[in-house]
Amino acid sequence: MSQLSDRVLALSRFRAGLEEIAVSSVQADVPLLDDSASPTREPDWAFLLVCASALTPEVNEVAQDAVLRVAQGCLRSRQSTDEQRAAAILLLDRVGNQPAIALARDRDESILASIEANSSTLVLDALGRRAELTVTLPSGDVIDVNPFQKAFWELASANDWVSVSAPTSAGKSYIIREWMFSELRGSTPARLVYIAPTRALVEEVSEVFRSKLDDSVGVHTLPWDPEIPGFERQVFVLTQERLHLLHQRLPQFAPSVIFVDEAQKIADGTRGILLTQVLDEALRRDPTVRLVFASPLSANPGVLLDPASSQERKAALVGETVTVNQNLVFVNQVRRKPRRYALSLVYEGEEREVGQIELPLAPDGVGQKVPLIAAAIGGDSTGNLVFANGPAEAEKFARTIFDALGEGLAIESDAIQELVDFSKGVVHERFQLAEFARRGVAFHYGDMPLVLKAKVEELFKRGELRYLVCTSTLLEGVNLPCRNLFLRAPHKGPRMHMPMPDFWNLAGRAGRWGTEFQGNIFCVDTSDSKAWPEKPGRRERSSIVPAATTTLSNVASVIDYIDRGAQKADRETPPELESAFNWLAGRFISDGNLVGLHGVAFRAEETDRIAEALGRVTPTLRLRSDLVKKHAGISPMSMQRLLDAVLANGHPEELALVPPTSDDAFDEYKIALDYVAEYLGGSFEPESRRLSLARLIVHWMRGVPLSVIIDNRARWRRDQGQEVSYPGLIRKVMADVEDIARFEAPRYLSCYADVVAQAAGELGRQIDADAVDIEMMLELGVPRPTDMSFISVGLSRATTRAIAEFVLEPSLSPAQCTAWIENVDVEQLELPAFAAREIVALRQLFSERRWRAG
Repeated sequence: MSQLSDRVLALSRFRAGLEEIAVSSVQADVPLLDDSASPTREPDWAFLLVCASALTPEVNEVAQDAVLRVAQGCLRSRQSTDEQRAAAILLLDRVGNQPAIALARDRDESILASIEANSSTLVLDALGRRAELTVTLPSGDVIDVNPFQKAFWELASANDWVSVSAPTSAGKSYIIREWMFSELRGSTPARLVYIAPTRALVEEVSEVFRSKLDDSVGVHTLPWDPEIPGFERQVFVLTQERLHLLHQRLPQFAPSVIFVDEAQKIADGTRGILLTQVLDEALRRDPTVRLVFASPLSANPGVLLDPASSQERKAALVGETVTVNQNLVFVNQVRRKPRRYALSLVYEGEEREVGQIELPLAPDGVGQKVPLIAAAIGGDSTGNLVFANGPAEAEKFARTIFDALGEGLAIESDAIQELVDFSKGVVHERFQLAEFARRGVAFHYGDMPLVLKAKVEELFKRGELRYLVCTSTLLEGVNLPCRNLFLRAPHKGPRMHMPMPDFWNLAGRAGRWGTEFQGNIFCVDTSDSKAWPEKPGRRERSSIVPAATTTLSNVASVIDYIDRGAQKADRETPPELESAFNWLAGRFISDGNLVGLHGVAFRAEETDRIAEALGRVTPTLRLRSDLVKKHAGISPMSMQRLLDAVLANGHPEELALVPPTSDDAFDEYKIALDYVAEYLGGSFEPESRRLSLARLIVHWMRGVPLSVIIDNRARWRRDQGQEVSYPGLIRKVMADVEDIARFEAPRYLSCYADVVAQAAGELGRQIDADAVDIEMMLELGVPRPTDMSFISVGLSRATTRAIAEFVLEPSLSPAQCTAWIENVDVEQLELPAFAAREIVALRQLFSERRWRAG
């Protein structure tokens, strides 16, 4: 920072004014008891505005936050003058915060007239600054940007590899997508890959691309899409798993640009290693591929710019642009008063009393505290996000909020009724979301169907839903800003307290840029050290340590694992070690060395030692070399042991996977799971559970609706003399679908199928079963290529299966499915209401894309 800004920020009068603004802003947002809030004096706006003006050239987070707090505090004040509010708008202009300006003008149209009446040099300065904070697109259009967005655009235009970090609300996603749009709209052929950490984010991002691009650009989310070769310009929105599959299916596939969203996820276990592995493969195919990484609040984004690479044009950026103010508020019970809670604002690391609230009833245990406090503070307002530690707690919190709101706050709207119908149709009649949504309350967790989560997110953003209870899946990059965030004792996973970097990533959702001037984070029971082993204080950035680096840093343990036979992962063998071995073995088998591994900095002697260990074991493999790379994360030695067992059986043709429509599919898939569990690994224990899992897998591939699978499980439990509780049963079935049917089963059964096919070839046996694309059927939960095509163009699985009886052709292309959707008379089909609405909405999207194509 400059000496001037240092002096301004050090002024005690200025610091005191900022604190008063922060306290009064929280008091304005919370229904405090009248006798509990200490009155705050009206700030000296003239003095604060002058100080803030001196800070506008600074790009550091502290100065940016101060400017924003003064400007927005002045705009919210009822005692500031028109001229002062006009000056506040000019401050926002100078820091490039156009959405906040638009919000202010929406709330007070007189501001525009005040600015026009002010002919001071500040106006000219702001206009000049606005001209600087723009980006010119290839089309000639100009967009307004903030300092971080401007810096990113310049770096991305001048470098081949770029890694950026910025707060969640800095507008990373927007500017990166605009940059990708400009690449796609260029005159040369372009093939862009957008790597998202979750399928939910894949759906969200792909919808943005489809809504902004015309039909000349292919938007692909599935590696099985038959129309991939048909476009000169295309964007692939994929998880790292889907990109790996695409690499295996298309040996010549080589993108020109790869963007990695939520790039800090490269530190997350086996999926982080797979992310490094797919980047390594992309660079092997084309060393000139351009790489862009984006992560929130990372201290060292440059660590992702592999220093060992030959790429010279590389740049890292730690962005500190602040677009919304965030207030961290501690909420604790008042002594001897179980219904009364005191609020204190954490400002500059110190707590400042705000006031007290009173709940309608005393919480019956800690499980009711967060939802009751949320309902008391949020009332009938929108934008309230409540954090829960797991799906069961999320549903319990939602019920408590639903009950606390009462019947008087029921919502009558077509959008809510559509959500009610959709949740019943996609999941089950007894799914609790349908009940809670009627009062504007919903929940959101990872195991719910993607299309349902997307509808919940959409209605929350639109304000149709007032409260949304979420689990840690919100950390996976879902764009879900809120006005208020409520949480207590947050965990990441079942037992681990949430690390501070993840807490601040979550807290970054507080503050809807362009919709609110600020966001509030309410931390409940911070006086309880068990709930908060580490209380939040000042927001800090964290360092990224890639999982591949962590796993391979202990070369001795890697070599010991290899020499002990590279067994499947178990309690003694971490899965990261197995994943890393697969990657290293695949590279060694194909190249004969480990030269140029992306993202791992071995010393020469370490590379030699690992290569020697690989040289001792890989010659013993009779497994086809392509299968090693194809089945990422699985030890090649385990695949070899499976191959030996299948050959010893002597009848591999009897072990081959059958189509899910086969009458004996349940028993055949149970046998396959027996082999998988013994030789490859996975979560298929105990043995007594495998027939149940086989039935789930087969039903899922057949396209059986989730509601039917749930009812079948309920019937089975009753037959076993067990009681049935539908909320828990529904959660368990959805978890099994996501964790087993859609994640573990395709990974392991596809490997099993390939090994069995190799064994059959070696013994000269013919596999008579129809071709089974096990990965496609399990990933999507459909049995036919036609169904895959309908999903690839935008229909949900539930709607796809609802129309299956009307589309008998098994192998329609995406283009043919698009034509069917555009021409079908929905009113002539007996479809569920949610399916008919989805088809009509998709037809409208197709029409808009044709209109853009001109």
